[in-house]
Amino acid sequence: MSSSWWYGVALFPVVAAGIASFVLTVTSFWGGILVALVVLGCLLADIRALGDNGDWSPSLAWNLAGLAHLGGAVFSPLLIASIPVLTYYLYRRSVRLGPAR
Repeated sequence: MSSSWWYGVALFPVVAAGIASFVLTVTSFWGGILVALVVLGCLLADIRALGDNGDWSPSLAWNLAGLAHLGGAVFSPLLIASIPVLTYYLYRRSVRLGPAR
């Protein structure tokens, strides 16, 4: 006797894929927040370390880009502002201090 019910049983990977997708989404979200916190912390530390540098003493206002980047982990349109500003920070730092200082 032939049965077509096995087609429904064959759908079990769909549930596993949904669970995997959920786990990857949550991991990606919290990983993005962790990386954004590291970026913000390193930016603040770099600005403080360069505070008395005669070649370039960046303003604490640069931290707003780091905060925007942290906010971008939750509200992605903020990345439109933070990525170019942080890129400019690294460019300006490189021009003023050299690439490895």
